[in-house]
Amino acid sequence: MADASVPNPSADPPRTPPEAPASGDSSFLSPSISESYGSQIDVFSLAGNTSVGDSAVDLRDDDSRFSDLGKDSYASSFLSSILSEAEDYYWDNGRRYHAHGGGRYLLPNDETELDREDMKHHELMLLTSGRLHFSPIPSHPSKILDIGTGTGIWAMSMADSYPSAEVIGTDISPVQPKWVPPNLTFEVDDLELEWLYRPSSFDLINIRFMFLAIRDWAPLLDQSFRVMKEGGWIEITELAFTPTPMGRACGLAEGQRRPGVVYRWMELLRQGAEKRGYDYGVVRRVPELLRQAGFVDVREEVLDVPWGPWHQEGKMRAVGFWHMQQLMEGLQGITMHTLAKGLGWSPPDVELFLVDLRKELSDMSYKMLDHCHIIYAKKPER
Repeated sequence: MADASVPNPSADPPRTPPEAPASGDSSFLSPSISESYGSQIDVFSLAGNTSVGDSAVDLRDDDSRFSDLGKDSYASSFLSSILSEAEDYYWDNGRRYHAHGGGRYLLPNDETELDREDMKHHELMLLTSGRLHFSPIPSHPSKILDIGTGTGIWAMSMADSYPSAEVIGTDISPVQPKWVPPNLTFEVDDLELEWLYRPSSFDLINIRFMFLAIRDWAPLLDQSFRVMKEGGWIEITELAFTPTPMGRACGLAEGQRRPGVVYRWMELLRQGAEKRGYDYGVVRRVPELLRQAGFVDVREEVLDVPWGPWHQEGKMRAVGFWHMQQLMEGLQGITMHTLAKGLGWSPPDVELFLVDLRKELSDMSYKMLDHCHIIYAKKPER
């Protein structure tokens, strides 16, 4: 239960939408379905994956299941209920979280976390030299789905890169920009509930950094397989989160130092996440899970990710810098909720632990190196 003295989450300033080009030509932009998720919101787009069109079940007024949707009183009640669920937040230790599912999600959804999401995208673009995907999709795809779209930054980039495609980004929180490319739609949806998209409709499904948001991967991949076109691709990107110290201070010689606080932190996070039902090391199981769901031609790219700007090579030093920036930005949000809710730590104990953790993470002599796994697979063609 949030403290009544905490300010209303709705008072948070909205994220600034992308600016139109300097020339003034903003024809490539159009209002998103949400219009700031206010009174003009499209009830079909917000009703949990029920957009009208080829990509989803058609729920127009002639559908007997929703025959009263056009009536003002019903529509108003229906919309109010959806908005209440979509914007149901609570505050905990100074951070805002989504309350859906009893507050099961471990990460905040406030401005600090949204900024970190954009940092992660920038880091990944540096790491991959600007590649938005590794899957060999057609040059003119028709439909692309971004699961757990967050700020929508990847979906917006894909919509600009593939104007032929209808791009859909889904998330449990309506935190995306108001103005987006005309071929992009954001929808509020719980990815672990039943999807209402038509079978065999997507060329690409993208899932990035979702290991702390998905409890049961098998049903998610089964649904992805069902709505994927034959020959379509699914791409999953996750950090291994198992950094190995590479510096002299971490050599094998007896008595040498090791990042003990970092190792303890990762073990505590694993325990706390597992108690909440999340598989902290799911990235190691993803290839087999994809095969079990029916996907073939499973491929994997493993990329080095330095923790901090210690690397000699320029690009990797920049990757390390942004990785440490986003990690430090999210440290309190990631750790506080997981240890307090999952392991019963008191907030003061968590904050004291974070002091030592930040100090050790800032020590570049450890030269810690992690890995990013990009795993992609194809739905077989008959």
